[in-house]
Amino acid sequence: MLDLDETLYPRGNGVLERIDSRINAYLRDRIGIPAAEVDAVRRELRDAHGTTLCGLERRHRVDVDEYLAHVHHVDLSDLLAPAPELGALLGRLPLRKVVFTNAPRFHADQVLRLLDVADAFESVLALEDFGYRPKPDPDAYHAVLGRIGAESGRCVFVDDTRRNVVAAHRHGMRAVWITGERRDDPEVHHVIEALDELEELLGVRRDASLE
Repeated sequence: MLDLDETLYPRGNGVLERIDSRINAYLRDRIGIPAAEVDAVRRELRDAHGTTLCGLERRHRVDVDEYLAHVHHVDLSDLLAPAPELGALLGRLPLRKVVFTNAPRFHADQVLRLLDVADAFESVLALEDFGYRPKPDPDAYHAVLGRIGAESGRCVFVDDTRRNVVAAHRHGMRAVWITGERRDDPEVHHVIEALDELEELLGVRRDASLE
């Protein structure tokens, strides 16, 4: 199971920053939160409910589809491009591969299309597929395991968000936190800086003739 944003592509490339700006605009223009308070409100919603969306749904009764369309229907073609190295890496990993993302499907489809790696995945499990209950909600993990017909102990879970990785660990998955930097963490199985470290982690041997 691979997360999407800032897992399949490097962090800080502008994708999430663009989406964040649209979330902030939604809170300011649609909910009426003063601009100076938006960041604090978002942190409080995430801490209390897991994501900004869950907090808005429960506290402000926002229309989920309208929110997702406002936030995620944005062109990312100037920020993402085909990633042949990523496609080759995914092809070498000797496991079934699925995307497990808190993003809506239309965002996931756009990202995978722009990276040109959609064919590398058996399936894409987006926010709609687990009842709009995002990671790290336990229901999300149960729903995804049921959809793919897998036992948690046979899954490798890779994500850039620590709380999601810790939750996967608690569900019995082999939990991998991709951080962009070297560090240790006792609550996850592995910490990696970049996705290509999965090869060594999974014991994949490179064929020198293909280099």
